Amino acid sequence: MSRYDKYSDDALRVLKTTQELTLGRNKPESGPGELAEALLLSALPEIVAIASANNVVIDEQRLRALNDGQAPLDRDPMLDEIRPDQARRKPIRLSADFRAMLDQAEKLAGGRLVEPSHLIRAGWPLLQADIAPFFKATAAPDLPIEPADIQLPEQAGPTSQSDSEQILLRFGRELTGQAQPWPFYGRAAELDQLVTTLLKFWKPNPLLIGESGVGKSALVEGLANRIDSGKVPPSLAGSRVFELRLSQLIAGTSLHGALEENLNIILAALDGLSEAIVFIDEIHQIVPAFANNPISEVLKPALSSGRLRCIGATTSADYARYLEKDTALLRRFQTVLVKEPDRATVLQILRGVAPQLKAHYSLQIDDGLLEATVDLAGRYLPMRRFPDKALDIIDRAAARSAFGGETSLRPKMLELAVREVANVVTDIKTEQAHALPALEARLREAIHGQDEAIDQLASAVRVAKLRLNGDDGRPDGAFLFTGPTGIGKTALAVRLARELSGRNDSLFRIDMSEFSDAHTAARLLGAPPGYIGYEDSPLLTKAVQTCAGGVLLLDELEKAHPQVHRLFLQVLDAGRATDSSGRVLSFAGITIIATCNVGNSGGPAVGFDSTSRRGDGRVPLSALKQAFPLELLNRFDAIVPFRALTRADCAYILTEMQIRDSNANLERMHRIRLEFSPAAIEAILDEGYSAEFGARHLQRAFRNLVLTPLAAALGKAAMSGSWLVDRQAGHTSFQPLPAPALLAPAANLELNPQERPPRRTTRSGKA
Repeated sequence: MSRYDKYSDDALRVLKTTQELTLGRNKPESGPGELAEALLLSALPEIVAIASANNVVIDEQRLRALNDGQAPLDRDPMLDEIRPDQARRKPIRLSADFRAMLDQAEKLAGGRLVEPSHLIRAGWPLLQADIAPFFKATAAPDLPIEPADIQLPEQAGPTSQSDSEQILLRFGRELTGQAQPWPFYGRAAELDQLVTTLLKFWKPNPLLIGESGVGKSALVEGLANRIDSGKVPPSLAGSRVFELRLSQLIAGTSLHGALEENLNIILAALDGLSEAIVFIDEIHQIVPAFANNPISEVLKPALSSGRLRCIGATTSADYARYLEKDTALLRRFQTVLVKEPDRATVLQILRGVAPQLKAHYSLQIDDGLLEATVDLAGRYLPMRRFPDKALDIIDRAAARSAFGGETSLRPKMLELAVREVANVVTDIKTEQAHALPALEARLREAIHGQDEAIDQLASAVRVAKLRLNGDDGRPDGAFLFTGPTGIGKTALAVRLARELSGRNDSLFRIDMSEFSDAHTAARLLGAPPGYIGYEDSPLLTKAVQTCAGGVLLLDELEKAHPQVHRLFLQVLDAGRATDSSGRVLSFAGITIIATCNVGNSGGPAVGFDSTSRRGDGRVPLSALKQAFPLELLNRFDAIVPFRALTRADCAYILTEMQIRDSNANLERMHRIRLEFSPAAIEAILDEGYSAEFGARHLQRAFRNLVLTPLAAALGKAAMSGSWLVDRQAGHTSFQPLPAPALLAPAANLELNPQERPPRRTTRSGKA
């Protein structure tokens, strides 16, 4: 075994630099002068510490000249005894003084690795004269520094229990001994496991693993409560829990070696405070794979020997990504899984903190509102975890009430808190039950000709929103819309999302035609580690974050690969999925709608009756079984058929919807309003009606026959006010109107009485 195995990498770097300087100067042996210059070049943090202790600074110009003056070497330097395999090469000798310094440095290390600081202390009387010229006084930089004036600072290390406390408080805070104990309720099993691990003779280091918000830090605060109240075994009685903040530990350690110095100071402080327990949150940050720092290498020996009792906390994803790779660090801990609490435990926690909230806000909080808080948090914040999300909502609601000068917490404040946190509109009593009876009417305002589909959808949504099937974590509803293209399937999903959430951005649409290949399934839940796209956020993760309380639309599901179909089996059945980062996605509170354009002729019909009517949108079961696995079809709450549109339906859509929306846009952008003659209406219908392409073909006809000629007319002359659109001999004309004229309603058209849609009352002034 070589003597240099006792030296740290930093110390070996200094010795190698010493040999490089000796070789560059063609000297036969290395002496204190080369060691002094090597320390200046390779152990600058230690030299900076000496300068700071003597109120001087380093002469950077002189140091730069020393660094630039190193001659390039044509051979590698070799320390005596450090490379026995290359003994045939003549090593550089070490002077007697140099060897004496090394012997003294090894004694100062006391069995630990020799560091540059040991070399400095061991040889300071000989190094002092060579290092002092590189210092200068800040007040008189031109005056030379006398070597005798430069003294080594006292060795760092606490001298009393008070010093130890101050050092630990410098890098964190104490959790025990608080004037007001931390509120902690429930989680008795996890707390018992934490205490048991701390009692171990070897490696008494628990590692708390759980998702963000499940209460890992609160568990440590609960331990502090137990210690303060004396409800711990005798060997833990009197222990003190200190939270070590890594940000404060790393702050100001840009110079090499400064971070290690901080860690050694903390370990020395722990030696003087044997009852201390250190808590490190986000402990994965000490692993070099996360950040290139030496924290874990310094802590590993202390963790193994019992010199340091440490509680770590991290998430499941960070544990898998960083800590599992460092098995040497991981074996020094015992994992304690902290799972998300169930509803009963969350209620217990809320009831426990309610007195503090009442006292803090001077509010009366009914128990029923606590239960509503748990229900709303679970429903509208699927990506966050209990109990954090429930505490956040009740705290926000109480703060709003106190701001308004109220004396009791009202349901309205909970509604506002949910809207702020989850960006949804809800009602506490029955969660939109007041709006459900009118749901069909509001959906019909946007979608015409699909009354049966709307009634079927609204009935199923009403059952889900009123919790008549219980709350099992499944989506609010899973529906398969069938029927030809252009008949309103996507439009109904968009309008339903707006009605359910009260906002326009609560629909997340996934075009399933983009997932026709097997490998594209990775985009939904994320690519495996090491594959392209692993760092990208999966689509279903984005969907859960975006459309809480809204609609997830799987457009043209039949075009997706069968592997993608299998992926949705668990989503539709259990309402959960796990992405590539280990996050559990909850689809509770989300309505899932899939659309398909599978043909609808022949074979036994599926839907809510077994009769088959031509054009009613019911798709033969055989056709659906060819497009989807039977187990996937069985997981939909309802298969909603959409019928093909008749000419009368298209006439109503044109006059009551298309022209109305177009006029609203023209009035806003150009202050123009269009009125249509019967001939123009007929011409648009003649070109735009298609049983195969539905309303989309009607939109194209309106654009070609009206909007395109209007754009040309606007380019030739200014237009404002009301204009009559007429269509004669294949030509569209625009004639100014002195006063608003009545539009030709669909009822005035010559239609087959059997095709005439039911008469509806329209708002005055509608086109």
